[in-house]
Amino acid sequence: MSCWTRDGRLALARESKLPIAVIALGVVSLLTDISSDMIFPLLPAFLAARMGAAPVLLGAMEGIADLISSAFKLWSGRWADRAQRLRPMVVGGYALASIARPFMAFVNQWWQPILIRSLDRVGKGLRTSPRDAMIAGWVKEGERGKAFGFHRAMDNGGAALGSLAAALLVGLGIQVERIFLIAAIPGLVSLLGLAFVREPPIVRVPAVSLSLAPVPRRLFAYLGPVALFGLANSTDAFLLLKLTELKAPASLLPLAWLLLQGVKAMISYPAGRVADRIGSSKVVIAGWTLYAISYVGLAFAGSIPVALGVIGFYGLYHGFAEGAERALLADLAPAEVRGRAFGLYHAMSGVSSLLAGLLFGALWNWGSSRLAFLCAGSLALLSAVLLVALLPVAQRITTSPSAA
Repeated sequence: MSCWTRDGRLALARESKLPIAVIALGVVSLLTDISSDMIFPLLPAFLAARMGAAPVLLGAMEGIADLISSAFKLWSGRWADRAQRLRPMVVGGYALASIARPFMAFVNQWWQPILIRSLDRVGKGLRTSPRDAMIAGWVKEGERGKAFGFHRAMDNGGAALGSLAAALLVGLGIQVERIFLIAAIPGLVSLLGLAFVREPPIVRVPAVSLSLAPVPRRLFAYLGPVALFGLANSTDAFLLLKLTELKAPASLLPLAWLLLQGVKAMISYPAGRVADRIGSSKVVIAGWTLYAISYVGLAFAGSIPVALGVIGFYGLYHGFAEGAERALLADLAPAEVRGRAFGLYHAMSGVSSLLAGLLFGALWNWGSSRLAFLCAGSLALLSAVLLVALLPVAQRITTSPSAA
């Protein structure tokens, strides 16, 4: 079982300063997402031009990739609670994703984008739970909303810059396949930032003598609504496909993605600070409600300007909910099970994401985009209501072994 070290090292985040390791992880995420989002906003039109049934392919690609990613997040979370060091898994995860991603330039069969995207997400799965555990270990309770908000802001800022770079390169007439190859550069540079990431000051008992404490059952009162919300939370690629349905030119798609990521980047850090002041749960509920409103808006968006406006509004959901969800879990989970708690969180979200992608794609392909967006919005609102009802159970402090 892991524990905090002696000599006052518990005071890691003094005043309003973030530890260097947290800042470095933010920079790494920024560069990684520049690489990723030079590719991702171009994928829907890229695949639609080359392969049939694009909604189903997109849903399957993102759903399968997220499911695989979540399985690795679950495993890496358990590993994080046992391991003496978290950093090697984080480095390996970032490296695998950076190497795999540019191969999207060479796809010509339906299974190839699924394979490449899955390898990318394996890397994400390897790094995410240990990385989140590192951030939680470096920052004391009461400041985790700010820390996770900062990380999400850097992540989303990288996505915005990647979208901008993609838009500029498309505007210069560079082929999409070459843009995918150029995207390898910031991905590889991001690995240099990991040199500034040290292990959090946590003493870990060697794995051979470690008896893992069970994850408290009360946490599932939080993870259950998270999983239900995941059924609504399909890939954001469908937002770009909505613009394609409205006859938006391909050159507009990276700019729409830039709009979305820019809003996310601007909101994430302030929302994290708000979560520290009023409670992460309130910010999560607000974020899920914004998601529901956005999807209902997209269901009825009949023009490109209206769709762009709703996509910008939708960015508020990401800014509010993403960091707050993780901060809330870090506060609810005891330190000795935090890695596995994050693993369960990501795994349940990933299983839901697979089902969400397939369901959304099927509703769109064999029904309509309006039906798909309305169903997703309704599920998101139901998830927010369920979280309000069950959160007191998740927050209950229990001391008996049977309550664990």
